[in-house]
Amino acid sequence: MKRVMGILCSLLAFSVYAESESDFYKNLIGNALTAESQLSIVRTVREAQIADAGDFYVTALDRVVQLYPNLRSNTEIAFADEAIRIISDELKEGQSETGQNLWRVVITSSNPLVRSGAIMAIGKVGATDLTPQVLRLLINMNSAPMASRLAGERLAYGAIETLGQFKEENAYIPVFLAANGWYSDWVRARARELLPEIISDPTAPLIEIIQGPYSFEQKHLALRYLENAEGVDDASKSRAAVAALNEGWRIFSNTSDFKEIISMRKLALDMLRRYGTGDESVYHLLDRSYRTGVDIEEKFAVIEVLATVHTENAAKMLASYIELLNNKQERGIVTPDDERSMRMLILALSSNGNSEVGRPVLRHTMSINWSHFIHNKTQEALNNLGE
Repeated sequence: MKRVMGILCSLLAFSVYAESESDFYKNLIGNALTAESQLSIVRTVREAQIADAGDFYVTALDRVVQLYPNLRSNTEIAFADEAIRIISDELKEGQSETGQNLWRVVITSSNPLVRSGAIMAIGKVGATDLTPQVLRLLINMNSAPMASRLAGERLAYGAIETLGQFKEENAYIPVFLAANGWYSDWVRARARELLPEIISDPTAPLIEIIQGPYSFEQKHLALRYLENAEGVDDASKSRAAVAALNEGWRIFSNTSDFKEIISMRKLALDMLRRYGTGDESVYHLLDRSYRTGVDIEEKFAVIEVLATVHTENAAKMLASYIELLNNKQERGIVTPDDERSMRMLILALSSNGNSEVGRPVLRHTMSINWSHFIHNKTQEALNNLGE
């Protein structure tokens, strides 16, 4: 190292012949033949804090990367890795021409800190042409931990930072999955912080997760995240709820993970209750949840949704459910849950306001041997509908 520094000092004496101090060091590193000498030059430039050293670091990275495949000893590789780490830190916004060399570092270095620094530098310099490669890397990292968990987390962190810099819509799903993936809290937390910077309204990518080839847990997470996301209007949340309810029934018969899917369906129903919907496709999904849902809570949730949707289709569905319970009462097989359902159905049909649909079934209810309480509620509903 002393010999290298001596050469540097001798050569610096001739810097008057160079156009600038930066040009001198560019020429110097262009002629450096070892990783040790390259590192010495890079350190010297950094410590000198040369104002116009930007072009030097571009040249230095190119030279270090060119020499890298020829290095054999661990000591030489360590010198090169340290030089790359410094250069990655010193590169500035706008130096996108360094992108390909930085990517070469990512795929060739075995040092996770160096790889992470290089991939973050890709974002810093604005090498957006490398977005597909960075996306693919994060997607691969999300799938399973590396043999060295920490090394994988560092690499994923670098990819997340860069994708946050690029702010491209295609980055949202991989970063969202990283925010809820196998990583430690420090990686997941950074991914969550960057999500709003990538897309202000995440409705489209989150619905893509709900409808796409992702796990049931990821679909449920996407719906929960969208429900709580800032900047998402009620119509978007309603649209996501319809998608989730449809997905919850589409895949229900093809999975053993019933608990997750049922929870997702119930959340979707609760969102529809609060945000409403004008989507006609939702009625057959609501009917399926009412008639074949796994528990009484899902049935009650459907009634609550229909109570907020003041359409003729909703009125017809409510009337048909009342008639089903009327038939059960005539056969003497109603349960306490049926009684509770009946109360909710009568109130929902009354609030719907469709007298042509509502009056006939409510009159039938009055003629059946229901409890005094049910008859009173039915009469109140008839009065509300104009009888």
